[in-house]
Amino acid sequence: MTDANGGPNGRKPLSVYAVLDRKDGGKPYWMKVGAAFTNRDSSLTVVLDAFPASTNRLQIREQRFPEDVRPAGGNGAHRGEEEARP
Repeated sequence: MTDANGGPNGRKPLSVYAVLDRKDGGKPYWMKVGAAFTNRDSSLTVVLDAFPASTNRLQIREQRFPEDVRPAGGNGAHRGEEEARP
């Protein structure tokens, strides 16, 4: 990888999400629809895998890798580990 696309300079890969409002008024659903890459001149190249027809709101965020995500309802410990209790 080069510095322009997330190499050793510390830039993280970016994800593109469509923010979809729920009909029942609940929390919006974020659907991953593509990726973005930082160019040498700090501009962005966006590649969409899907084009959402129901929203015009897109968010570009740093990717979250599975090991960085806590399981829903979990204690945040990785599998096979238990949280230390006092």
